[in-house]
Amino acid sequence: MNHRTNPENRNKLRRLIIFASLSISVIILSLACARIFKVSSSCPAAVAAPIAQTPKNQRRVEIRLDGTTVIDNKPFFPFGFYHVSWESTAQERKLALRDIAAAGFNTIHASATNLDDYGEFLDEAERLGVYVLTEQNSIGLLNLINAFKQKPAVLGWSIADDVDNGKWSVDNLLKSHQQAKTADPNHITYVSGYSNKIQQFANCSDVIARQSYPIKWRKPEELPATYSDISDARAAAAKFNRSTYANLQTYNWQSHPSKKYEGSQAPSFQEVRNMTYQALLAGTKGILYYSYHDSSWHLPSNQKLWEGVKSLVPELKSISPLLLDGNFQKIDTKMSNIVAGIWTNKNQGVAVVVNSNYGKPRSVALELPIAVREARSMFQNRPAGMAVKEGKLFGSIAPLDVHVYRLIL
Repeated sequence: MNHRTNPENRNKLRRLIIFASLSISVIILSLACARIFKVSSSCPAAVAAPIAQTPKNQRRVEIRLDGTTVIDNKPFFPFGFYHVSWESTAQERKLALRDIAAAGFNTIHASATNLDDYGEFLDEAERLGVYVLTEQNSIGLLNLINAFKQKPAVLGWSIADDVDNGKWSVDNLLKSHQQAKTADPNHITYVSGYSNKIQQFANCSDVIARQSYPIKWRKPEELPATYSDISDARAAAAKFNRSTYANLQTYNWQSHPSKKYEGSQAPSFQEVRNMTYQALLAGTKGILYYSYHDSSWHLPSNQKLWEGVKSLVPELKSISPLLLDGNFQKIDTKMSNIVAGIWTNKNQGVAVVVNSNYGKPRSVALELPIAVREARSMFQNRPAGMAVKEGKLFGSIAPLDVHVYRLIL
């Protein structure tokens, strides 16, 4: 029978023509989108990592388009510490992990000194519910990854520290990132830097961590620097749908080998809390304090500071749902060193106001970007006292204070 006169064959032909037309349309639309969303970077375009199935027990860690870290499809806010382990024993590193976990933190940045005992450390981290970013020295990045990439506690691989110190080139960092993603497409890469030069590497790693360690002599310009430090890094990373974590100061510069820092002081807890909320308002997607331990500093030895920082855990847990899935709106305070913003999601909202001045209390009247009926202080024994009136948040905020309010919408 002739195909032209067979109704069944005519229907098949029509379906083929429709399918082909749709396929061509998809291709044209994809090319158009690629042109629309093309951005420039100092870092060459990274080679896409191979799509791989996640092995049994291994968790898949990704970065969402807004920079949020996602583990097995659930948003996650890393909150923890650096443990610089080069001069520590395996047992000392494990004890630090237990201490950090007992305080409620969920992430540790640790140093792998050899392959023999590090697996036990990762197993202990899994048992305690702590995720691990690992740095290595002489082991070799690929040796480290291939040895431990199936461990459930792995968050990712720290491929460069102080990436903006002049020892790293964009091409070298990109190569390390691509090697890591090829060997392990199921976890993230991470780099850290201390200056705005880090922006040139914004497309060379899944996470760009910005160090903000401003407290030395308590000059007026020191504490407010955290907001601008993290804001600049976040703006650079956001262009490429990368993430930004904040490395915030919990150590004394006096422990630095250089004599120029002699006489400096560790930050107070009030200053650390201030830096923490500055970083949140600046858009950080995770916080790793530096440090719990390094060769010349051990945070628990400063008991008052350690106890204070631990008290931030329930605060972050309370607001993390909004940090992860809420809509953030910055409030233009029109005042120097006063930063503020709100996070909202459906019928929930949180407002934060930070005063990074060392001087006198400041009176504020902040125009809220949404309709709010009432503002209630979220945490006992924390600064409070503001109220909502005629669409504004009114009140006074003392030097270095942070106010956090649950918004009744």
